Amino acid sequence: MSFRDRIRDAVYTAATTNEGEPAAPRRATTAASVLSQAAANHGHSGTATAVSIAGAAAVAAEGALSNYVYPPGDYATFREDGQR
Repeated sequence: MSFRDRIRDAVYTAATTNEGEPAAPRRATTAASVLSQAAANHGHSGTATAVSIAGAAAVAAEGALSNYVYPPGDYATFREDGQR
């Protein structure tokens, strides 16, 4: 296995979960949850609220920006040949 393949595999493993789903939303919610709980435990309720809102915004932004748009072109359809 070449060095490039090892780097590619490491990046892919870091970016996805065991099921192949993107890991960024899960990591953002976990980090926001931990930081928000720590802030709330130390009496900083405003900071806890701000951190949880930032975590939710990060997940929403990732979901909005990761929608794949298919490039234009001829794709297979279920229509009969010769009809469009």
